[in-house]
Amino acid sequence: MAAIATQRRSTARVLRVLMFLATKAEPVPAAALVAECDIPKQTLYPMLRDMAEAGFVVYFPEERRWGLGVSAFEIGSAYLRSDPLQRLGGPVLDLMARRLKVTSHLATLHGNEALYIVKHVPDTHAHHLITEVGVRLPAHLTAVGRAMLSSLPAHQVRALYPSDDAFVRRTDHAIASLSQLRAVLRTDRARGYSVESDFTSAGITCIASAIHDRDGRPVAAAGISFETACHDPESWPDLAIRVQKAAAAVTARIHGRRHVGSHI
Repeated sequence: MAAIATQRRSTARVLRVLMFLATKAEPVPAAALVAECDIPKQTLYPMLRDMAEAGFVVYFPEERRWGLGVSAFEIGSAYLRSDPLQRLGGPVLDLMARRLKVTSHLATLHGNEALYIVKHVPDTHAHHLITEVGVRLPAHLTAVGRAMLSSLPAHQVRALYPSDDAFVRRTDHAIASLSQLRAVLRTDRARGYSVESDFTSAGITCIASAIHDRDGRPVAAAGISFETACHDPESWPDLAIRVQKAAAAVTARIHGRRHVGSHI
């Protein structure tokens, strides 16, 4: 039992070092690792040498600082290649689509566009949508896009929409300026979900909620789409609760957490 406890303590220390370095934009001195990771100096240095030999950390002698090594990058790249959002989020979205009898989506944010990466249709008679996997749409026109934008800091939203020319319109119902977008995002963020009707397709309503990573950043959004005439607007809040629960479930599956600070 003592050997197992020692092994667990060693593993925990290695993970603390990696997680701490991952939060830093620049390499850090060993003293920072001792203080922030709560590891005795006499234990830290042998551990860092072993981690360096395996490529997980690298030492910069001129700066006397430590940073993440190429092996850490390779593991991160392998994680992305495994399509984690699709694999972890897909089953949740599929279940929601079948239970609610609506089309469900998972999308990520690429610049000021929403990229659809998962789509589940409950039956072959579902309405036709342009939101196929691989399609990109202006984020401010979509519920999934706005759900992610509403979790971003104000300066990032401003950078994505530097002028009114960035506000593409697909129908007569659209956001046309940064001030309008900010007002909508404040409402979306306060209630925890986004709703749009007729912004991308006439007669179609979409509801979405953001999915967050472990730092509270919006990495994706879960959403549903349905013919507006098929669901009374009074039922939308109940549908939104189901969407929020799905987004929270995916957030939990990727070990994320919802950020509660104010941005917009």
